[in-house]
Amino acid sequence: MHNLYIPVVAILVAFAIIFGGQAISDSHVDDDIKSLISAGLDTDDEIELTAIKEVQKGYGVCGDYKTTAQREKALPFYYSKVNERVVLDTDSRSYKRHCE
Repeated sequence: MHNLYIPVVAILVAFAIIFGGQAISDSHVDDDIKSLISAGLDTDDEIELTAIKEVQKGYGVCGDYKTTAQREKALPFYYSKVNERVVLDTDSRSYKRHCE
């Protein structure tokens, strides 16, 4: 019976590594997006991300951002995970192709 425990424990450890790593990498993506938006706007204000959705089979992220000093509605962005660039211009070709 104890021979059954080893494969079961190995499978559980593998699942924890796979799904735990995915959750950690997703939180890093949010931080990367916030820092790129902050650098693009040349501000030190806190950036809040909302309405985030993955596009391009997970290779891109569309959503809205807002700074803490901004009281207006949130503005849209597109982030490419492939080249790690953020696009804040809604008239850009990459934003229109992936987010609209």
